Amino acid sequence: MSNKKALRSFYQKKRSALTSAERADASAAILELIISETLIGKGLVMLYLDSIGHHEIPMEKWFDTFKGHQICVPKVLDANGKMEAVIWEKGMPVKPNQWGIMEPVSNTYINPKTIVTVVVPLLCFDQSGHRVGYGKGYYDRFLLRCASRCKTIGVSCFAPVEKIDGTQATDISLNTVVTPQKIYSF
Repeated sequence: MSNKKALRSFYQKKRSALTSAERADASAAILELIISETLIGKGLVMLYLDSIGHHEIPMEKWFDTFKGHQICVPKVLDANGKMEAVIWEKGMPVKPNQWGIMEPVSNTYINPKTIVTVVVPLLCFDQSGHRVGYGKGYYDRFLLRCASRCKTIGVSCFAPVEKIDGTQATDISLNTVVTPQKIYSF
């Protein structure tokens, strides 16, 4: 079971089996490792607004932790894989997109080349830094538009699988993935 479709299904079920407390504990442990190793340096950082319905790693404490940074968040523009980034301001209006993921109402997009670090949600990853997301390629297309020096940090509740079969040239591998137990660098 190492093709993307099978892994996506398996890890969606595995992640949804975690309680909200387990996901919050995982988030806290991952954040602690990121801080202790100074994985997010100075500059514009892209976080994501987590989706309770997708059982993602909660980000609320992350926004508070990095409030000294300029933060941006993703906004999906269409069903064809187009995603932009919007500067985040606490209390700004948000609304759910077609998948129930909260996004800013703002249409003031920033240049992806100005982002220094992108924190990337994922379902699973392999020992080469490839990830399985939700299958639409939004992050892959967005990361292609970021500067080559932009650091990508995936966050996962689970250790890597050996290999994800079916990766393509358009799949962007991550620089780092952090789990509650370990930092994986690629």
